[in-house]
Amino acid sequence: MKRRLFSFLLIAAAACTEQPTAPGVCPDFCPGSSIQAHDSVFATIIERDSSFRGYVQSFHALELTATDVPGVVDSRAFFSTDTIMPRIQAKVGDTTTVPKVVDSLRLRFVIVKRPKNTTGLKLRVYRLPVTVDSTSDFASLDPYFVAAPVDSVDVSHLLGAPGATDTAVVNYWRNLCPVCIDSIRVDPDDNVLLTQIDSTLLIYVKLDTVQAPLSAADTGRLAFGWRVAADSFASVGLGSSESGTDSPLLRWFYHYTIPDTVSATPDSVASKDKIVPPRFDNFVFNPPTPAIDSNLAIGGVPSARAVVRVALPKFLHDSIDVVRATLLLVPANAAQGTPSDSFRIVAYPVLGDLGAKSPVNTGSLFTDSVVIHIGSTDTVRLELTSMVRAWTLDTAAVTTFVLLQRPEAASYTEARFYSSRAPAFRPALRVTYVTRYAFGRP
Repeated sequence: MKRRLFSFLLIAAAACTEQPTAPGVCPDFCPGSSIQAHDSVFATIIERDSSFRGYVQSFHALELTATDVPGVVDSRAFFSTDTIMPRIQAKVGDTTTVPKVVDSLRLRFVIVKRPKNTTGLKLRVYRLPVTVDSTSDFASLDPYFVAAPVDSVDVSHLLGAPGATDTAVVNYWRNLCPVCIDSIRVDPDDNVLLTQIDSTLLIYVKLDTVQAPLSAADTGRLAFGWRVAADSFASVGLGSSESGTDSPLLRWFYHYTIPDTVSATPDSVASKDKIVPPRFDNFVFNPPTPAIDSNLAIGGVPSARAVVRVALPKFLHDSIDVVRATLLLVPANAAQGTPSDSFRIVAYPVLGDLGAKSPVNTGSLFTDSVVIHIGSTDTVRLELTSMVRAWTLDTAAVTTFVLLQRPEAASYTEARFYSSRAPAFRPALRVTYVTRYAFGRP
């Protein structure tokens, strides 16, 4: 009996410790290698990089820059209004017209960009000749901008002023701008400041008939210019006609007499107003944008773009996965201006490499951007990971991209980087990649 019990326990113990060989047991069938990451700076694969100017003119820009940085730049914005007829048909069917009598005007402009730490910010309004156009430059308009302004708006004072409490005033401006937030601010000269939901500022300047007369000889057209002043950081961006709802506008308030030719009752008076859109807007600045040299110029007016070609090594197409790709650009000099003049540079792939006329693929998903800060001389790092990944997966892809400013031609500011013609500071591409995982074989 004891012998049988001992044999049973021995068999049971052997069953518990048995390790039968089964398919898939490591290490025989585990991958035989490990992930290997590589980080390389390719200093010579950027080639035939060039800049070209003239893509967008300042009068096609989304913003009008007004800046006053002594010793750096003086930029002034201006616009002219469309026609408004000085006479009106008093009654439907009349064959004669009566003159309009102007009561006042409201000049509206929108500040879409400004330094938030600016103190003493003022905008001065000047009368300009109605003939201003794309040929008007800084020198030709300077006599008008150094004359006495027709009005001046203390923007900083309005921002710090208490909101209006008059119900009629508040309701009028709320109906005019339902999306505006915060209080309605009015100064002693009846100039008004409204803050839109996107933090842009609507400024309404009140003008009288001396400051803005209705001239029949000029078919009612007017032209105004702006200069900016501040204790520091004197620079603003104003909405242009290209921006749509943020464009400058002029609103005429007038009345006219309706003669009574039927009875002996007195003639009646009718009051109306009319909004006149801009006919032309632009900005001029001094000193002008320097000519393109051997460096890569991006931005400025007219806008400059850099066309950059990459000779992608063959091994980056084979057996690797790109983790990160970064373009390294060394500034040739610091971008000039005030902190609010900082701008964005965007890298777009091209649909075909045709040099200066290369069509930019603005709808591409493989775009990246970087902010250029005024006064900085640090190396600029622009991520191109998505673009380089797409190139490695398609051996027939055009490995060329364009660097441009956003928004284009909206400011005198531009960035200049060393090109491939400067061996010590040329552009480079830093690529982090891993080799494909080598799995084991059965």
